[in-house]
Amino acid sequence: TSADRSIGKSPAVSSRLFPEELNVLYDSKCNVCKLEMEWLAGRDVRLNGDAARKVKLTDLEDPAFDPNDPANGGINYETGMAAIYAVTANGKILKGVPAFALAYEQVGLGWLWGIYNVPGMRQLINLGYDIFAKYRTRLTRGSSLEELVRLHREKNVLENANDCERCNKM
Repeated sequence: TSADRSIGKSPAVSSRLFPEELNVLYDSKCNVCKLEMEWLAGRDVRLNGDAARKVKLTDLEDPAFDPNDPANGGINYETGMAAIYAVTANGKILKGVPAFALAYEQVGLGWLWGIYNVPGMRQLINLGYDIFAKYRTRLTRGSSLEELVRLHREKNVLENANDCERCNKM
């Protein structure tokens, strides 16, 4: 529903997509994002053990990132950079604050998001996140989302053309 900001299921999902409960797509070149994901991953290991982690992290900046992998919910680089997304093991896609809330729930901190269910707070928190997401790349990376997407596309073109000397400088 639009109230919980889930945006549906990834195509053709009939069973678990991955062993963890949630796959969070994030931008490792955003220091705020990277610190939070490293903290969540560390807590996940401490709480659940390395072999039983509940949160899978997928870096949008990893050259191996594949938007066509069902575990990534069909979220491409541009979409994933515009807001945080998470995909549940059964393929449900979450965007924005609900993605954070479910990630925190997996590491025993779901109670922190209880305020999200207080009347009026959901809209306020969503608005705050939406404003942050709109300006995140300028604040944390010094470039607009559009510029980062353009550079990402150029790098992909160069990599596909086997011009690795130039693409590795980007």
